[in-house]
Amino acid sequence: MAVGIRGWAILFFLLFVVAAAVQWNDPDPLVWILTYATGAALSLAAAIGHPLPRVTGAAGLVFGLAFVSSAASLVDAPTAAFTSFGMRAPVHEAPREAAGLGLLCAWTVFLAWRTRPRA
Repeated sequence: MAVGIRGWAILFFLLFVVAAAVQWNDPDPLVWILTYATGAALSLAAAIGHPLPRVTGAAGLVFGLAFVSSAASLVDAPTAAFTSFGMRAPVHEAPREAAGLGLLCAWTVFLAWRTRPRA
């Protein structure tokens, strides 16, 4: 695995750890903590040189399906949903969740593709 991917995996590991940590104030924290912890664990596995491309790809598929089911919340989402760390209004939750799922999907699918065994 290329050194560059390991660097990105470390970055995404840290990002997803922080994302999991800030979910305590969410209405359904356990779901989101586990969701971001999954992304963090898969990133860490890749960062330490033990990628799990099939598991990562499967997670990417699940994240992608969840994203597709929530993507409509991004249409006409208030800008304020993405410009502050605090939750200013309940209508900010769905677009933030959709954005997080989109990021998790994109990263895990990319990571699975880059770490797949080569013939």
